[in-house]
Amino acid sequence: MQLYKSFLKQLIRNYMIGSIAAVFVVGGVLMVTTLEVSFEEGARLMIILAISFMIMIASELLVFLKNLRPIRAGFTEETPDLDTLETAYLSVHRMPRLSVYRIFGPHLLGLSIPAVLLTVWMLEQGKLSFPPFYIWLASLGAILLASCHAMIEFFLTIAAIRPLIKEIRRQALSRYGVDFSLEGHVFMAIRTKFLLSTMLIGTFPLFLFSLAVQIRLEGLSQIIAQQYWGWAGFILLLGVGFAT
Repeated sequence: MQLYKSFLKQLIRNYMIGSIAAVFVVGGVLMVTTLEVSFEEGARLMIILAISFMIMIASELLVFLKNLRPIRAGFTEETPDLDTLETAYLSVHRMPRLSVYRIFGPHLLGLSIPAVLLTVWMLEQGKLSFPPFYIWLASLGAILLASCHAMIEFFLTIAAIRPLIKEIRRQALSRYGVDFSLEGHVFMAIRTKFLLSTMLIGTFPLFLFSLAVQIRLEGLSQIIAQQYWGWAGFILLLGVGFAT
């Protein structure tokens, strides 16, 4: 049980660090520094971000607890049977992949949907004055941030599950004489992990920088902003090519 509690604390700590860094530090700083807004509008944007963050936490917590249920059963029962241990063993191996699904599901949608709705409402009420086109850019930026966060969460979860895997195998072997194996289960190929990681690392800064420059150019000239993406698209393609 103590091992499970340590595992849970590590997951929560990793998640909170990644979420706060992605949502408030990167997202907040990028939003405030690229948009030319007054102090009042900047404060309203930060309020929108804070409300959306709380909704995201609530929705993601439900999915997180559901994913942990079979693992918890394997560690909280005094004498778990073989089926319970096997289910926990497979569930532990799925945690890195489920963490990615969680980031792109309730994490991304739980943040983006309330933020978009609140921003549109404030634009209609005249409390914000930037072009609605920025909402689409912000949505694209949210996807980029979620991709980076998902990659970080994936590898941190891989490191966190190793002690649990060893403990479940030890219990199954000592109690039932069974040594668990994945028996052909391949949750994600190493080549796929490497390809996705290098592509995100190589292209994430380029995409994020391109979005920030696009927002700045919109305030200067519409023609320049349109011509910019012809040049930026070529650079992004080069970045993707080198990353893959």
